[in-house]
Amino acid sequence: MKLITISFLLLSIPLIITGTLAYQKSKTSLDDLGETNLKNSVEMTILLIEALNKEVEKGDLSLEEAQENVKVSILGEKNTDGTRPLNPNLELGKNGYIFVLNQKGIDIAHPSLEGTDTWDSVDSNGVKFVQKIIDIGNNGGGFTFYEWPLPNTKDQIEPKVTYSKVDPYWGWVVSGSTYMMDFNQPARETLNLVLLVIGVSLFLGVFIIWLFANNISRPLNMVSGQMDHLANGNLTLEPLPIKSKDEIGQLGHAMNQMQMGLKEMIQNVSNASETITTQSEEFTQSANEVRQGGEQIATTMQELSSGAESQAMSATALIEMMEDFNVKIEVSNKFGEEIERTSDSVLIMTGEGRVLMDQSVTQMESIHQKVTIAVENVQGLNSHTKEISKLIQVIQEIADQTNLLALNAAIEAARAGEQGKGFAVVAAEVKKLAEQVSDSVGGITNIVDRILLGSVDAVNSLQSSYDEVENGTKHIKVTGQTFGAINESVIEMVGKTQNISRNLRVLTDYSVEMNKSIEEVAAVAEESAAGVEQTAASTQQSSSSMEEIALGAEELASLATQLNEQVNKFKL
Repeated sequence: MKLITISFLLLSIPLIITGTLAYQKSKTSLDDLGETNLKNSVEMTILLIEALNKEVEKGDLSLEEAQENVKVSILGEKNTDGTRPLNPNLELGKNGYIFVLNQKGIDIAHPSLEGTDTWDSVDSNGVKFVQKIIDIGNNGGGFTFYEWPLPNTKDQIEPKVTYSKVDPYWGWVVSGSTYMMDFNQPARETLNLVLLVIGVSLFLGVFIIWLFANNISRPLNMVSGQMDHLANGNLTLEPLPIKSKDEIGQLGHAMNQMQMGLKEMIQNVSNASETITTQSEEFTQSANEVRQGGEQIATTMQELSSGAESQAMSATALIEMMEDFNVKIEVSNKFGEEIERTSDSVLIMTGEGRVLMDQSVTQMESIHQKVTIAVENVQGLNSHTKEISKLIQVIQEIADQTNLLALNAAIEAARAGEQGKGFAVVAAEVKKLAEQVSDSVGGITNIVDRILLGSVDAVNSLQSSYDEVENGTKHIKVTGQTFGAINESVIEMVGKTQNISRNLRVLTDYSVEMNKSIEEVAAVAEESAAGVEQTAASTQQSSSSMEEIALGAEELASLATQLNEQVNKFKL
């Protein structure tokens, strides 16, 4: 139907335009021709007036006769009722005629209004056309257009045209007038003919177009029906049997190829959607597993972060302990140096004591030999014995200090752990030596006390104590031997004390290096804690990303399911 409508429009519009243009062209040409006839008729009338005026000037005719001849020539003989007939010899149309006005608007010659004053006559639009006709005629001639009723139909008003011009002899305003419809009558006949031709052409064209459209629409309907089935998802239809090779046939072949391609594509989409659904489910499961693993990693990293922080705190505490340990080591080192110096003093004092003991032995021998001077020697011995007592007190104090230092050294060695074992052994030996020195000093003190008592008794009864002097001599010899042993022990103690001092200095150096190492461990622990925290944050971000990926996979699976549902609507 659309094809018929479009074809009808394509056929009718050019015909209508052509007919309209032909009518307008004919109408314009006929109007121009009619206006030319009016003008020529007026000019011929003026020429007639010129010829008759010459007859009047010659005296062959009177003016009245000449004017009447003009009236008869342009119209006809005057009837008894005062009207004049239209001149059939003038080609001015069915209702066209020539009439004459004077300058006051009185019709001098007119078919029905001769002798009538028409100066104030107006048309249906209120235009005083008579005055206009006279005015144009006085200005060299021209056309006047106005509306006027038809002669036999007063209710029908039609456009009218008048050409007017003043003759130079009698002063008449000669005018030729007719209706425009009289000019357009042939054009209207032409228009009717054109309309008839258009109608016949349209009828034949519509019939031919209907046949052609029916020939086109039949295969198009087949293609349209097939497309409806395809649109409803039915892809099980057989391809259309297309035999023609024109555009419709090409369309049918293209539709068959589209059906086959669509069927194959839908099948591929169905397979792909099922595959996507399966893979998306597997991907969702994998993403969830990865997310759970990421959460476990995040938990582990948080625990590692806590452990690293604890390690850093422990390292900091260990640094503080090592600083305290270094202080104590330095104090012990100072004590070791003092012990070394004191040991040297003890060594000197024991040497002096041994010399004194040798002198005492010599003196006791002199007493044995020289009893006569025993009092003086005993007094001297008493004085020397007091000095020895003082020295023994000093040795006792040194032994006590050595014992105390050995005890402190053993405690510090126990705190030092593995590295202080050797130092603990040395400290134990020093303690033993100090205890021996203390015991020996105690014995010496007793001996000196007895010597003092003996000296007092010797002063009172020198003669009776000869035997005891011998015993004293023996005791002094024993004491000399003891002093020798003490001297050897002190020498050995000094050597060990020097070793302790050297070991304390080495231990001080080790503790400084250990403190540096612990500080490095603390710094590494802090960096490790920071790195673990960053790793934990990254793991949490990864876990969040995996959650988003899992959601995306679930959404993909949902879309694949929806796609599969849509694909299942097609019948393959």
